[in-house]
Amino acid sequence: MNDDLLNHLRDAQDRHEHEPHSVPVIREICRMLVALQREDAVLPWTEHGLALEPHDPEFAGLRTDALNLAGRHAEAATFLMQERSLPWLPAMFQIKLGYSLMMAGDLERAVALLDEARHIASASNPAVLTKATHLLGEALLKRGDGRGFRFWTMRNEDSGAGGSYRAIGIPVWSGEQDLRGKRVLITHQLGYGDQFLLAASLADFHAAGATLMLTCDQQIHALMQASLPDVSVIWTKRPLEMGGPLPEDIRAEVAAFAPDFQATLLFAPILANREGAPPYRFRPYMRPPAGKRQAAVEWSRQLRAQHPDKKLVGLFWDCEQRHHTEFGSTMRCWAARRSIPLDLIDQLVLDPAVAKQVQFVNLHHPLLESTAGVPAGDVARYSPGVFHFDDTAACIDQLDAVVSVDSGVANLAAFMGKSACVAVNTSGDWRWGSEGRSTPWIEGVTVLRQKTEGDWAPVVRDIAAWLMHASQG
Repeated sequence: MNDDLLNHLRDAQDRHEHEPHSVPVIREICRMLVALQREDAVLPWTEHGLALEPHDPEFAGLRTDALNLAGRHAEAATFLMQERSLPWLPAMFQIKLGYSLMMAGDLERAVALLDEARHIASASNPAVLTKATHLLGEALLKRGDGRGFRFWTMRNEDSGAGGSYRAIGIPVWSGEQDLRGKRVLITHQLGYGDQFLLAASLADFHAAGATLMLTCDQQIHALMQASLPDVSVIWTKRPLEMGGPLPEDIRAEVAAFAPDFQATLLFAPILANREGAPPYRFRPYMRPPAGKRQAAVEWSRQLRAQHPDKKLVGLFWDCEQRHHTEFGSTMRCWAARRSIPLDLIDQLVLDPAVAKQVQFVNLHHPLLESTAGVPAGDVARYSPGVFHFDDTAACIDQLDAVVSVDSGVANLAAFMGKSACVAVNTSGDWRWGSEGRSTPWIEGVTVLRQKTEGDWAPVVRDIAAWLMHASQG
């Protein structure tokens, strides 16, 4: 299928060489790039199209999306305001502008616009209502407002935001506060970091009297078992399609558990974030399996003997999804924008003042070194070996601190209660907050933020300063 689309794209690009002013050909190229999930490559074509057909709604919408993929959110918002008179579908202008403003950091205006979009779409367009509600929740969470969780759960229904299981015959949990004697199946979705974050809320279900079963990815199964000893943790594939039934490989275990309710992890924070509840924080709860910890203790003893008086600091800088062309442009671009270039990591590692105080430990999986690269200088590896996240956790458990971009590793370090410094891009995920050097959602994390999209150099200098301060402790 992709081969056919690629051939079609090449054919259209060849025709463009001979008909550079043909709007239909440019439109065809844009549509082929979208079909190939290469929306990040659409920008120059939309600009060419708009030069020939000013105020064209299709080119304007695609240009907005491409600017947001590139992290040029304020520019996207300005462009949308210039094109606000176009015949947008009801509520779509408010959604696009609200999203661009949210990602640019103008949360007050974003919340107002996304709420307006909800009201416009409520009467006639359920899909648009879902999108607006999901994004409104995200905007509220970015400004530290726990009311956003209930809106954010609409992500489950948003066709572009990932799937969730539907367990036939099990009632869906609808927010009941009294769960004494109830058995609740919590099914997973989203990425590793999301699972680490949201599973912190399972303590609230226990406090409400529930007995829990949790599904998770295989790569984190042993870690979640060790971290949640009061939960029955089983692994299965992550849902990719909306509303898929429970996988056959876990149906017998689920049936034996006999749940009274099912909820996805996305709903886990709702229990504690009810109206009038005090401000909520996700609290550390993760720990490595005892068997893995013993090997890690011996490893760290030897490494500290080789580097006396130095702090051991884990280092993670590259989000691997950015290297995979088979992933859609949204995932690839988001991963690329969260990653720090290797040459800047080299500057950090080779900084004489830092090197005098810190021994870095590479926290990337060994199989990913070919894409992440290997820093210059003396960066240790975890010699017992990293296979799954329980190994990474065992390593982190023995470190003094972790420096990471927004990733599963950053979340793991934070929820192990480790001193963590997280570097985020200009429009970082809501869990890292939106301003200052802390987040309202997670205790004990230092957040260092990009001021200019793509410019990591000041952030790396801030990391060096943070390390020098931390090494004095």
